[in-house]
Amino acid sequence: MTKDTIIVALSAEGLSASQDAFAISEEREATFLVAAPGDVMPLNKVVRVELRDKVLCLHTAKDDHFWFSYDLILGLRVLAAKPGKERLAGFAK
Repeated sequence: MTKDTIIVALSAEGLSASQDAFAISEEREATFLVAAPGDVMPLNKVVRVELRDKVLCLHTAKDDHFWFSYDLILGLRVLAAKPGKERLAGFAK
């Protein structure tokens, strides 16, 4: 994918950029598909996407940072926002 394609896709999901980075809220979940030799590696729970000139940095919920060139990104998936429902501890009726 190109930088422009990623910007269009994230913007279409209603995500907004600030200083060349997209933040993905807790209600959403993003997965990027990255090319690996002979395989595709899914990178799950991406919470921030930094877009640089020639590379992008994907930050995960575990605060891991992955740097890739744009041509290694094959696609991305952003799950729809879940309706806000209260989480209850223990068993609920």
